[in-house]
Order: sequence, then structure tokens, then C-alpha cells
Amino acid sequence: MLQRALATALTQVTYDILVPIPIAQSTWQSRGFNQVTGWLTGQAYYQVLQVIDQDKATPQSAKNRMQRLLTPQPFTLAPQAKDLCHGQRVLLLDDVYTTGRTLRHAATQINLTGAKAVTSLTLAR
Repeated sequence: MLQRALATALTQVTYDILVPIPIAQSTWQSRGFNQVTGWLTGQAYYQVLQVIDQDKATPQSAKNRMQRLLTPQPFTLAPQAKDLCHGQRVLLLDDVYTTGRTLRHAATQINLTGAKAVTSLTLAR
């Protein structure tokens, strides 16, 4: 159900490069998949963001609004990020928009590559 909605939404926005928000290694180990990339069906995407290894004592879902807003930068750029994003319109893809902090952190990093524009799409708010 979500795959079809996402595929439709992706046809309605203009972008050059699709960048899903990555998950922490600890999340990958406990869950076994990235829910955002799991919804993509045939769409090319690029992993240009990496999660900085941090001890996540409290998962995002357990934080209140203020705690989320105070979250430090969790991302760094992958080695190929500048080559892929420079001069491109980048679309960030995430599952849930709560405060927007995750997307702002991601956009800050992507902007360092010289991207032409950075926009976002989320599946739920």
C-alpha cells in the first residue's frame, strides 16, 4: 500500500537524486532493514548520508519535542556525496516528519556538497 503511494508521490516532484534518510547500525541490527528504502520499488536512490556512530541511549520515538530539537547532527557525508550531489536537485526521503529536525540535519550536510536544491518528502506527519 505504501509503495504505490510513494511511487505516485515521487512522480509528482522534481528531483535529480533521491536520498533516503539512513538508519543507525544499531537500528539495522535490531530491525534488519531500513523502512524507507524498503518502500522503494524500482526507484534509483543514493546513500550519500551516513549515520555518525553514536550511543543512542534514547530512541527518537521515545523523545519529546524539545529533546528531538536538541538532537546533535547525526549525519556525515559518504565519500561519493559531493560527486553525486553537486549541482543536483536532491530529494530527501523519510518515513515520519515529527519536528523536521532529522530532515534539517540531512539538508545541512547535503548543502555542503554544493547541491542546487534540497527538498524532502515524508510518508507521514
